[in-house]
Amino acid sequence: MTSPAPNTDLSGVVVYRGNRDAVETVDDPNDTAAADEGRAPARLRTPIPGKQCTTVRIPERDGGVTLAEAFVDITAPGGVWATHSDGRPAWVATDPEGLSWLLASHYGCERREPDPDHQPSTSTEAGAEAGSGTGEEQ
Repeated sequence: MTSPAPNTDLSGVVVYRGNRDAVETVDDPNDTAAADEGRAPARLRTPIPGKQCTTVRIPERDGGVTLAEAFVDITAPGGVWATHSDGRPAWVATDPEGLSWLLASHYGCERREPDPDHQPSTSTEAGAEAGSGTGEEQ
């Protein structure tokens, strides 16, 4: 197993996760009071049927992104995984594989090798609110 040193920069690393309970999360258009109250609108979660592959690209940060920071961005309550799924991943894949071993151990799921031919329909940066980051699993 190749494990990155704790201070290795993981900026730009792509994490793939098998998602059996994928959801799309969007702002509630009926939450008109949000702007008046100075808060973000409520979020709606809509299930996405079938086997999905949720893809996340670790964003660049000044000083780089450590293994611990990438792990927290993905696994924290309200983090990337919680935003895109109502369940645990079926599997995880990433290079460097140290991150995938850590995530697989945390979630109790299978660890796979990344598929270099996989082209997700959308992608999300860790910590970002963009898109669903989920496409049909190949």
